[in-house]
Amino acid sequence: MASEANIESQVAIAHETRIATLEAEREHLATKDDLSQMETRHIKWLIATQLAVIGFLLSTQLALAALVVHMTQ
Repeated sequence: MASEANIESQVAIAHETRIATLEAEREHLATKDDLSQMETRHIKWLIATQLAVIGFLLSTQLALAALVVHMTQ
């Protein structure tokens, strides 16, 4: 009986240690608000990147069109 009580107390101590470790690590995890803000920033970044690519392609097309017009004259 004494050994069973000793094992149970060791298990309880191990669980308490594990819980304390998990609670300490929890501070470093992202919250729902953090993830929501990151999603918003990501969407804005994607839109800005797409607009930049469209602007680059449009300016390239206009430059090529001007070059073709200039060469045919």
